[in-house]
Amino acid sequence: MRECFRHATAILKSVTQGSISAILLLDAEHQHYRAEVGLSVLPIPRRQSLCNYAVQANDLFIVDDTRSDARFSDCTLVKSAPYARSYAAIPLRGPDGGIVGALCAMDTLPGRFTHAHADVFRHLSAMIENDLRLRTASATDPLTQLFNRRYMLESIRRTWDDAADGVEMGAAMVDIDWFKQYNDTYGHQAGDACLREVANVLRAVAEEHKMIAGRLGGEEFGLSQCGLQRLAFEAALEDLRAGVMNLAIEHRQSPTGVVTVSIGASVTQRIGSNDLARQTTFESADRALYRAKAKGRNRVVMF
Repeated sequence: MRECFRHATAILKSVTQGSISAILLLDAEHQHYRAEVGLSVLPIPRRQSLCNYAVQANDLFIVDDTRSDARFSDCTLVKSAPYARSYAAIPLRGPDGGIVGALCAMDTLPGRFTHAHADVFRHLSAMIENDLRLRTASATDPLTQLFNRRYMLESIRRTWDDAADGVEMGAAMVDIDWFKQYNDTYGHQAGDACLREVANVLRAVAEEHKMIAGRLGGEEFGLSQCGLQRLAFEAALEDLRAGVMNLAIEHRQSPTGVVTVSIGASVTQRIGSNDLARQTTFESADRALYRAKAKGRNRVVMF
């Protein structure tokens, strides 16, 4: 847990006297707890979360009594432990201005939060958003704007730990073919432009299929996915390969005449929070990448 998140939730709980305070980050389908005081739960479906209503507000969102409002009857934290009666939250925005989650407080008694608490919510949310900006800057590769190696590996570890047993986890290694020759022929400025173009295709595929994408170093990129079936993962990687080729970036030193990528991938079932299994999946993807290169490059190989 980040220190900023931990301190923010502790301060909020102390000031509001609510029994629970938390920082929630959202994806398209779930809310994920990144810090909490007085609560310990697994990610829950976004449509069944109080936070899903809070992020639609532009400012502090307060519910005096969840039992008196039919909107919240199916919310997980209302109909089951901790049986939240009162709730207050303020949206959190990422560096691009988009809403990424919320800072919230809740209690088992009704009427615990008022607009008198607005200032503390606003000050703490500003502190958290500043931390997110700093974190994004330290997590991003400056050339491609993808995650850097350190942050990508950290994100993969969290995703693996949060996933349920039996879920298929996949990893892919992506390498630009003949990139040294490209740099030697066209120069490093053109090489940087090529890296950015390939990264844009990678990002689009990753966003479409809810994958984690990062630059591992040089001309090598990585992808990680959770929940895609093997055939769907392979199809997404083939879209990536074709998408790069369709950029039609001239490469006179490549047999194809354009920039291409080789991709190696591996899929395994998640069984426990096992660092060795996670590492083995990426090692298998790396071996598949070498196989793709040995077979002529510009292809996808899966183990």
